[in-house]
Amino acid sequence: MSLLACDGNWQQGYDGQVFCYGTLEEVSANSLTSLPPLTYEDANMLLAAIGAVYASIWVFRQIRRLF
Repeated sequence: MSLLACDGNWQQGYDGQVFCYGTLEEVSANSLTSLPPLTYEDANMLLAAIGAVYASIWVFRQIRRLF
């Protein structure tokens, strides 16, 4: 799949047509994935951090409910 990009401004006409006032450039779908893939170690660290935040909020709400 390829996408079109405009290095100028996109404008829409009265009849719904889209105009590029610049140069049209073809952008491949592979260039849109600039982030490296997530490794299992990174995913586990992310899940542990999310779990720690969730547990901290739960503990804070429990303590706040006591007082």
